[in-house]
Amino acid sequence: MRENIKHLCGDPLFQLNIAIWLSQPIPEYFFIKPVFYQAGLSIYSISPSLTLPIDIRLIISESHVNAQDCVKPDLVLKSDKKPRFVIVECKKSSFGKLSSTAEQSRTLMLLSGPILSEVLGGKISNITGILCYLTQFDQISPLERTLSELTDELKKVKLEPGKYGVLGIKPSDKYILLEYSDTLQSYLGLIEKSPVEVLAFDEETDPRPLYFIPYDPNISFSKEEQDFYKRILYERVLVYILSILGPAKIPCSFTITTIDVLTSVTLGVYEIWDDNEAKKNIRNLLKSFMQSLIGGLRDDLRPYIQYEPRKGWLFSIKTKNIYGEILAYLSKFKPENLDLSQDTEPELFE
Repeated sequence: MRENIKHLCGDPLFQLNIAIWLSQPIPEYFFIKPVFYQAGLSIYSISPSLTLPIDIRLIISESHVNAQDCVKPDLVLKSDKKPRFVIVECKKSSFGKLSSTAEQSRTLMLLSGPILSEVLGGKISNITGILCYLTQFDQISPLERTLSELTDELKKVKLEPGKYGVLGIKPSDKYILLEYSDTLQSYLGLIEKSPVEVLAFDEETDPRPLYFIPYDPNISFSKEEQDFYKRILYERVLVYILSILGPAKIPCSFTITTIDVLTSVTLGVYEIWDDNEAKKNIRNLLKSFMQSLIGGLRDDLRPYIQYEPRKGWLFSIKTKNIYGEILAYLSKFKPENLDLSQDTEPELFE
């Protein structure tokens, strides 16, 4: 089990959800310690698209520096105490300066520098930024070395990268620990010295907390991981439908909208998740799941649930007998019996 938890600490989706939880206003007795929230850090955006200004891109082009014009960091935190932003990027492991990941990293380092205010639209002046990688504990040192090399590289061509730091997570017997340097602790305003027990779990149980983002199509998974996270997404959709249908008074007519479903299954973060391509993929997964769900109904029951384009699914049930049969079917439906490896196809006018 311990090896499984160590592997989990390298899962970027686990890392992202941990980071979101650490930014939440949670009671002291909860099993997660929200060290970011305690430091005055809150979520500004999830996976926003950030683009380098044109003058910076010209310098990069003329200097033959390998960087990307636009990146989507996993998370951006904002300090409630200072005009400061924290760009958080989750990584399974370190990388070399010649890799494609280093191209992304150079851009993230520049975005966290003096140009950050301009990149965010000049909404806040005199802001400072820092790039923080969240990774496995044993990848802290190699990642810090790579970031140091990339910083020197950028400075040689007269570019100004921002500050950077690395946060590492690792398991102990009953906790997931968060580790960081004294310098990073001071800069972020973290209250406790490293290491901090940020998530408690019982021995021989799955330490995963309830995920805010149960599935992210941008993250590369193994087939087993991809099927697992899709199943979790579908199970949450099914629970949401049952929570609406279960207490309904018959006869009933109501629409389960796409936005309401996805807001529910992401615990409210769907609207601040700024990656439109990822959200489009999730919407397609939802529609594919609903087609399978409704398609499994008996022919005489299917007309009572109709899809309305750009809205959602209209439930119109007139008798208690029909209600009971549909409810029984939904209660017994098992998402794991679906072909979870099947990709969804976007609609023509998506």
